[in-house]
Amino acid sequence: MLDITVTDPETHKGGTVSFVDFKVTITTDDPRFQLRNFFVRRRYSDFKWLRGQLTLNFPGCIVPPLPPADNPAKALKGEIKSFAPDFIARRQAGLELFLRRVAAHQQLVAAPDLVTFLEAKVWELQTAKNASSSTLLDSMLDSTEASLRKYAIMMQKKTPDDAEVEGLRAFASEYYSVVEAAARAHQATVSTIADAAGDLSNLGPAFDLLSQSERELSLPFTHMARELDALRELFLKQVQAEGVSGLSALLTFNAGMAASLKDVLKNRDHAQLEFSKSSQVLDLRTKERQSWQMANADKPPPSPRADQSLVARMFSADPLKGQKLQTKVMEAERELEEAQGIWDEINKSISVEALSFHRTTNIDFAHGLREHINQQLAFEDAQQQHWRQLLAVFEKVP
Repeated sequence: MLDITVTDPETHKGGTVSFVDFKVTITTDDPRFQLRNFFVRRRYSDFKWLRGQLTLNFPGCIVPPLPPADNPAKALKGEIKSFAPDFIARRQAGLELFLRRVAAHQQLVAAPDLVTFLEAKVWELQTAKNASSSTLLDSMLDSTEASLRKYAIMMQKKTPDDAEVEGLRAFASEYYSVVEAAARAHQATVSTIADAAGDLSNLGPAFDLLSQSERELSLPFTHMARELDALRELFLKQVQAEGVSGLSALLTFNAGMAASLKDVLKNRDHAQLEFSKSSQVLDLRTKERQSWQMANADKPPPSPRADQSLVARMFSADPLKGQKLQTKVMEAERELEEAQGIWDEINKSISVEALSFHRTTNIDFAHGLREHINQQLAFEDAQQQHWRQLLAVFEKVP
């Protein structure tokens, strides 16, 4: 059992660095952790590091997305800074959903980096982050020869997909486009509500001024200004709710899940290329060794022993050259074994991940849309209540 909540955001401003961190509370019976109940404070960059490590170490898994790094509602009135309370609330909800989905994933929950993220002290986590950054940089610095071989392999025609992967690839591309379009369209409706709240912020004071100039309607106009201000607050709460737990949050998260599914398919393509490259490199190294062996097979050994094997004569003819060729073959065999392992791992998990994607997506939308409908009904009821109260006031006016 691993239960995780993200609460209590704190804004830290000072000097050139400003950030918000969150309280991550953990309740668990997992023996990997020293305590059963504890908490740490983490900032967005820490979550970003964890997701990067999971993506790197589990290329066949659909890693849940993080909430957007930038404020997606900057165009909305009152949403100018990334330290805006509404934006922080949306980020908090998104970060908790990310951790809960990771904790519910059979493979991701076993990641040592997750334990580090949840348990390490701040300086220990920073040390781990620095170490992983160095490892990532080293992995990017391929030799010129390896880079050229990799480029040559990538220029070759890719092995055709089987029917299952081909169908999954088409689905992932289409689903991502559709859900992202739906997210943009719904965000436009949320923007309309935010714009209406902005208009009400001007309309309420206008009626307040009218109450001072029209004595006979002073009280009704005062009620009007008050109810319009209440409607403005209601609209702003609706906008916030949409981003935290409403349809906007649901669509944004599922667009991120679809993007992660596409990343898994890209990882599969990369693993296939790496496996093909490693196979060709091993074949090349093996032929180089065989050619050298054949060239030196008829040379008399320096030792008078007549029972020396071919390999022994090979090394005795030119020990340094033979040793280098043998080392290259062994390295190529090891690289092929690693590439084979990654390729097998991704192919083994991709079907399971796809099924899990469909299952969780169906659950998310079934639950999320019910919540959205109830939220809309409550929103409409609250609006009507304010208008009915105003109607009761104006019906009393002669």
